Amino acid sequence: MEAAQRREAIRQKLAEAQEAVVARELAESFDVSRQIIVGDIALLRAAGLDILSTPKGYLLKKQSEEGVRRSIVSQHLPEETHDELYTIVDLGGEILDVTVEHPIYGLIKGDLNISSRLEVDEFIEKIGKNPSALLSTLTDGLHMHTLIAKDELRMTTIQEALRKKGYLYE
Repeated sequence: MEAAQRREAIRQKLAEAQEAVVARELAESFDVSRQIIVGDIALLRAAGLDILSTPKGYLLKKQSEEGVRRSIVSQHLPEETHDELYTIVDLGGEILDVTVEHPIYGLIKGDLNISSRLEVDEFIEKIGKNPSALLSTLTDGLHMHTLIAKDELRMTTIQEALRKKGYLYE
């Protein structure tokens, strides 16, 4: 299979996928290395596809009726991350990403796309197994999240709950 054909097949797999697709699975299905897939994803992004890298694999961002989207600024200890994320998803929110402002590198963003307790648990487990740390450890716990909620009431409820727990940076 030619490289251009493989990239088109990757695009199609991502478009049809109901959940994130791991690079290793793509590599196995096309009989290439994981690094080749990473390069293919980079080229697809450069061609204009909105492909998200999440802790669970690659997702092709689909247009949807999102509801209310808002960025919040949080600051807390690393061990409070689990509770912060549970608070958001329990109240009907989705955490799209995390961003920190590094003093040398500027903004560093990680796509999360977490919308359930199961996904929170998977994320926390992956962090625990990886020698890398949470992005917020680079900035003394200060970080931003982009959130989506179905309506303004849910978004306000999420923010009030985070404020009450002392997680919002204001």
